[in-house]
Amino acid sequence: MTAIRIHSRAQPLSMSTSQATTSNSSTTVKRSSLPSHEKIMKRVKLDVSLTSSNSNVPMDGYTILQNQVLFSLMSKTNCEDCGKRWNGTMNIKKREGLFLILSFECSSCKNTINIETSPKIVSSARRDINVRSQIGSHLCGIKYAGLTKLMGAMNLPGPIQDERYSRWNKDLLLSIKSLSDRSMRKGIEEAVTAANSKDLMVSGDGFWQTRGFKSRHGAAALISCGTASKVVDIETCHKTSLAIKKSNPDKYKDILKSHQCEKNYEKSSGTMESSAVLSMFNRSVSKYGVHYTSYIGDGDSKAFATLSNATPYPGIT
Repeated sequence: MTAIRIHSRAQPLSMSTSQATTSNSSTTVKRSSLPSHEKIMKRVKLDVSLTSSNSNVPMDGYTILQNQVLFSLMSKTNCEDCGKRWNGTMNIKKREGLFLILSFECSSCKNTINIETSPKIVSSARRDINVRSQIGSHLCGIKYAGLTKLMGAMNLPGPIQDERYSRWNKDLLLSIKSLSDRSMRKGIEEAVTAANSKDLMVSGDGFWQTRGFKSRHGAAALISCGTASKVVDIETCHKTSLAIKKSNPDKYKDILKSHQCEKNYEKSSGTMESSAVLSMFNRSVSKYGVHYTSYIGDGDSKAFATLSNATPYPGIT
């Protein structure tokens, strides 16, 4: 029999970091060589042609530029049509969230130049800047209301309309789930290859929506242990479903037809971590065909006792 070994993580693991340089050009080169940057660039498909440049400014990035500065810059150029020094008007021809089409009209010859401030995502009508801002709002936990306030404080255009934001959320969730599933499965494959075994050591930790042990929503994640640790599984716990107000009876009925209740947990919030970890152990064989035979966790976690008392794998104690 193979024993499940439980280890306490009293001290955080130390991580080596490369020393930052003061040179902008060398910093850009280093950033471009990072695995995270390469992973992102492989998946980002934008409808834009990036020209080669010796500049240290990433051509696929964004720069916040005040409109007055842009107008002053245009005033120092010559019109491409009449050749005279440009002295015209700048207008917003179209706005869709943070995306703008700016129109520059020469007062001498009426020649007009249109500039789109963000490219389209390939095979989609959505603009890159709007998708990035929506993802960022979720990563920061501010969602639509917080994003609107942030844009207002920054004196930037507001985000896309609330209704469209909610509709995009559904598509965004499907894409993120698909990507995370592929990433976690690849993490398992790499861990199996590194260990040359399907008996793996994993590390686990829990987190909650709010501080303390009164949160109605929580989750836990398992991470492979090795030179290149990766998240290999995640489990969420919900004590309540999303609140649906009855202020609009007709809309309430429509929501109920498509609403999927997320409530899946009845016990105390403090036991969410241990319960979630046990659930991930129980499905490791059916999901990945592996056994988690060693576990590293926080010393104050209840997962140790839960895993020690449970038998996630028949025949393995």
